[in-house]
Amino acid sequence: MWQNFQSLQVAHNPPAQGRRRYSVTADILAYQQCSIQYGAFAARRYEPALVVQLFYGTVIHQVLDRAHAHYRGELGVPQGTLPTDADIDNYFTEVENALKSRRIRAVPSVKDQAKTILKRFNSLEGPILYPRIIDTECRLQADQGQFILHGNVDVLVASNTGGAVEIWDYKGAYKPSLGDPDYQRYVFQMQVYSDLYRQKAGTAPAKAILYFLNELSGSPAPTTRPVNALLEVTLDPAAVQQALQSFGQTVQQIEGCRLTRTWPNPTVAPALTTCNACDLRWTCAAAAGFSRQYPMLYP
Repeated sequence: MWQNFQSLQVAHNPPAQGRRRYSVTADILAYQQCSIQYGAFAARRYEPALVVQLFYGTVIHQVLDRAHAHYRGELGVPQGTLPTDADIDNYFTEVENALKSRRIRAVPSVKDQAKTILKRFNSLEGPILYPRIIDTECRLQADQGQFILHGNVDVLVASNTGGAVEIWDYKGAYKPSLGDPDYQRYVFQMQVYSDLYRQKAGTAPAKAILYFLNELSGSPAPTTRPVNALLEVTLDPAAVQQALQSFGQTVQQIEGCRLTRTWPNPTVAPALTTCNACDLRWTCAAAAGFSRQYPMLYP
């Protein structure tokens, strides 16, 4: 019977090459912050022992997302109802319990600070910001040929000057100084987000705003928005294109590291909080090169 199929020819189609998805924050900014840490925990998937920074940022974003849903009337209350401090406590507990199930915990002082800041933001910004919010956790992505670029915009806000839209991002941090590397990373993030939004909506956002929630900390509690709480990022088209080119260059660097399985030392010192929370700090040559010494701890 097999002789009947000797002349049969089947076209060979090589398997399609999968393309990686690269996140603005979880990949590009993380690699730029510390390539060694990115290689260990993002590429090689090692499990970090300490995830305080992850807890803080996640609880801030997810509780505020619930606060926005509360105001929209999606959580069993009438639309236009502002969350109370008790509501923020309940949403905080929900998020905290979900994070515990993923073994993400924080010390009491970190939890208390996050909860205090969330309540202050809710009471100070809620009455004027919540009514302007169009959408939250807006997922954006674009096909860049060799990879997929994606990111999440925390909130889309209706502009006060008409029908235009502003993109806002919450940061559980203090506003960095102009010369701080984190300042440039935050600007880069919003420039990339602005182009992702443009590709999705067909028009560029009117503004890109960063809100630094830690500026609400301290005593006494602020009664008006602190001067340093907001940073408006200039969306110059040339600067946006430069940010996209930088994104692509960083992707190439990451792909090169994946191929060689080597992760170079960062050329700029990461934030001190990043090193202090890193499981690799005791044997990290990069930390030593930045004059950061971590003596071994013994029982």
